[in-house]
Amino acid sequence: MLSSASSAINFLRRTYGENGWHVKPVFHGTIEADEHPVFGRRPKRRSDLQDLCRCIDFRRIHLLDDPVTEVAINLSPAPAAPDAASEYASVAGQLCVSTREDPLRIRFPAYHSGDDSSVPMRALSELQDKDELNGHSVYTARLRGDDTPYIYKQVDRPHYMPPDTEVLEQELRNLTLFRGTALGIVQLFAAVVSRNPYHRAVGGPAVPSTVLRGLLLEFHPNGTLESWLALPERRTKAGGHWCRWARQTASALAAMHQRGLAHMDLKPANVVINAGLDAVLNDVSGIGGVAQQWLAPEMLAAADPLSQSIEARKKTISGHWLREATQIAVRPPPRAAVSDIVAVLSEYPCSAP
Repeated sequence: MLSSASSAINFLRRTYGENGWHVKPVFHGTIEADEHPVFGRRPKRRSDLQDLCRCIDFRRIHLLDDPVTEVAINLSPAPAAPDAASEYASVAGQLCVSTREDPLRIRFPAYHSGDDSSVPMRALSELQDKDELNGHSVYTARLRGDDTPYIYKQVDRPHYMPPDTEVLEQELRNLTLFRGTALGIVQLFAAVVSRNPYHRAVGGPAVPSTVLRGLLLEFHPNGTLESWLALPERRTKAGGHWCRWARQTASALAAMHQRGLAHMDLKPANVVINAGLDAVLNDVSGIGGVAQQWLAPEMLAAADPLSQSIEARKKTISGHWLREATQIAVRPPPRAAVSDIVAVLSEYPCSAP
């Protein structure tokens, strides 16, 4: 994880030894501007910080028993001798090191087989052939001995922030409610677990032995509704499916509402098209984000839509979304309840392509 020199440069945690400490070095300060033709480049910044870290004797630093120690490097008097070509060479005499509990460490929630016996568990070590999809920290993956492709959503993703763990846990709870149903909501295949990566055999506080590392979901080969909207040839191929996709999306939302859940990040990118050319609702945590452009007008004025009552959050979807995102001529009331929209769509003739 790397950001500009004017704020901080830092790496994902590293483990030293099988039962060692977890350390994340971070540089705070400004030496050269981001626009510098040499030092402003990210690969150069990362290489220089790695070179600087080789000058640090970590044995002389008090590492915390907390899961991850952030080792902060600041501009202040201290000897160091980085490579002469390094960005840090000019300020080597001003550097010192301090430590603190890493406030942004990745939080792996405890997971026990008894948490929900209906959800299978698969070990992280079984995953292989991971391939990131569109840079969104979501991956396709396979299990050892199984050629079936899956979608893998992991806890420790790039640009991680602590609330991301809560979002994934809530998505697991919501997906468990709809597991084994045919309601147009993406299906959970398994919870991916591992030994706690912060585990230390000696010293330090006790940590859960088994933790959640991610979710393994069914894979749908025909992309997202967003991709169908973006490509003219796909629009033409979809034909009469647009109407059916609107109906299926609204029906899936209605099923969530009946369970007291709301989908606040409803957008074309969160509807996937399966092998049978049916629409499937995805990203159902309800707390992972807000699709501002698709909010109902009364929700746009709310300072924090996610903090509104469940009844208010159910109204985030409107006929406007269904008309615009699914490209159909049907005109349900702009702020009708989802159940009413489903009724209107049920009366609309959906012709086959």
